[in-house]
Amino acid sequence: MNKEKLISYIQLINTQGIGPISFKKLYNRFHDVDKALAELSQKRELFSRSLAEKELMTAELKNVKIITIEDEYYPYNLKQIEDCPPLLYALGNIELLKNNNALAIVGSRSSSFSANKLAQKISSDLSKEGIVIVSGMARGIDSSAHIGALQEGGNTIAVLGTGIDIVYPKENNELYEKLSKNALILSEYPFNTRPQASNFPRRNRIVSGLSKGVLVVEASVKSGSLITAHQALEQGRDIYAIPGSPFDNKTSGCNKLLKDGAILVESSEDILNNFYFEDKVFETFKLEKTETKDLFEYSLDNNKINSDIATNNIDDDSQKLLSLLSTAGEDIDDIIRSLSLEPQVVLMMIMELELDGKIIRLPGNKIAKA
Repeated sequence: MNKEKLISYIQLINTQGIGPISFKKLYNRFHDVDKALAELSQKRELFSRSLAEKELMTAELKNVKIITIEDEYYPYNLKQIEDCPPLLYALGNIELLKNNNALAIVGSRSSSFSANKLAQKISSDLSKEGIVIVSGMARGIDSSAHIGALQEGGNTIAVLGTGIDIVYPKENNELYEKLSKNALILSEYPFNTRPQASNFPRRNRIVSGLSKGVLVVEASVKSGSLITAHQALEQGRDIYAIPGSPFDNKTSGCNKLLKDGAILVESSEDILNNFYFEDKVFETFKLEKTETKDLFEYSLDNNKINSDIATNNIDDDSQKLLSLLSTAGEDIDDIIRSLSLEPQVVLMMIMELELDGKIIRLPGNKIAKA
């Protein structure tokens, strides 16, 4: 992709109110980012093109590749999810993105020694079989998963909830360096994006989206790892879990996943026996047909239609949705009936509030206040 078009990508996705879903709507309507920018400029102020140029220059200086959804290196698995990021910042071995045989390994940040050891062993074993291990470079299970894969040649991808130039947590600076040289680091966020709570649930959809399945090693019922597992289920991925003692809160989430039908794992063999290997797939971005004659028949300012449009204030419908929730959780179908809105509108509102960190998903088709 030429530089000018890449700059347009950066400019469009960073324009206030534009997220992955609205980006896709614009692209599918105009078939070209420059045409989308021209039309959008009539409705709102665009992200500065000079700042977009600076972002690209920074990437070149830091040896970071910016991969758009049109590029052949854009991961096939990730492209299948509804809210896939329009562009990815990549540092390291981008050849790993061509391997569709990926598995996410996630779990507690305050994991036990035995859980870390097991995560590392399973990761190492799966890497030997050509499976790419995906995780989030957090402390605990994530770090153990990356370390295990690095022992077998670096078949691992770390997805950050920060800019690709920000190491978080700081204690993983050495791991970051190893990953950048021997494996791959990804982020959808611009340079210098600091860690924020709302970034990590959004990051987790990429962790699961890159993968054909998610293994949860150790997690409590309220763990963020269960959010990842739930997102994976919505994406049609397999869920694996390692059982634990019913007296140990750290493994209560894994036990809950197993009750709900996750595949029980005691060793890498349990995953390999269920894992479907496929040949590498190379597929360029395909435009979808747009039924709406005029994209702006529905304003991009209308959160009821565009779930990822950011506003300074929560709209009335979203506020009403939040008022219906408790910390214990409410059934999504009940919420839809209570709001008297189209189901797809409510589901898009839920996704946006989840990405904003205002709500969390619970097993059993429930959501709760964060």
